Amino acid sequence: MKLYARLAVVSGSISTLELADAWSAGTAHAQGTHHESHQLVTLSLQELLASIVHGATQGAVVFLAGLVAFAALVWIPSARAEQGEVLLPLFCRWTWLLAGLLVVAGLVELPVYTVRASGEALSPELLAEALFGTRVGLLWIPRLGMGLLVAAVATYASQRRRLAYWWVAVVVSVFLLMTLTQQSHAAAEENLLPFAADWLHVVAASAWVGGLLGFPILLIGPLRAMPDETRTKLLGRTVRRFSKLATTAVVALLVTGLYAVLLHVPDLPALIGTLTGALW
Repeated sequence: MKLYARLAVVSGSISTLELADAWSAGTAHAQGTHHESHQLVTLSLQELLASIVHGATQGAVVFLAGLVAFAALVWIPSARAEQGEVLLPLFCRWTWLLAGLLVVAGLVELPVYTVRASGEALSPELLAEALFGTRVGLLWIPRLGMGLLVAAVATYASQRRRLAYWWVAVVVSVFLLMTLTQQSHAAAEENLLPFAADWLHVVAASAWVGGLLGFPILLIGPLRAMPDETRTKLLGRTVRRFSKLATTAVVALLVTGLYAVLLHVPDLPALIGTLTGALW
């Protein structure tokens, strides 16, 4: 059973959850009911830790890309008249904080994934096998590298005070978000359209949540020190500009979300008809 898990991890033929279930079932069958309950407890703790670090990784990626997009698309164009570029180092500190979170979460996620998928004790050989022989591992290094690159480019752009460099950071962020799509169900479809739709969905979500982080960063400190009249004008322009971005993002989320539902639930019209008939 362990050999089966190891081979499945390398080939990527089944999901991590299926691997964990198969390993747990095989171990319980061989070693009895008492050991089964122990493994279930261990497995639940592994699942909890895996969910936490995976969520932290995804959150760091989405918020990092969203914050860079907020700076380039919303804040800099809105605040240029009031010399708002002087506040950009604050955004840069947050990009480094998020990049650091991505690194820490990634350093935890890969070993946890390896142990969950194989059911074996962590070893350098097993970790190398997961790093170079699975989709999760092959995406791990590019994701961390691009996350650090986004923060570095944003810092350089802040120092030079040129919007063009912020756009470079946005482009790198777009490729960073693609690493999430490459680990999704859409990538398994091996079709360009589902992959593009899922990637656009992630990009839209990131652009929307970028404001959820960008506005608090501004409101907690820098904007409070400005004169009331300047702050009111600046906030008005920033909110209007972000509202346009958020509206576009929400429309993209709805369209791509509906496409995903139609793609993965082929009998949706019949299901809706059945539910409607049952209600009426």
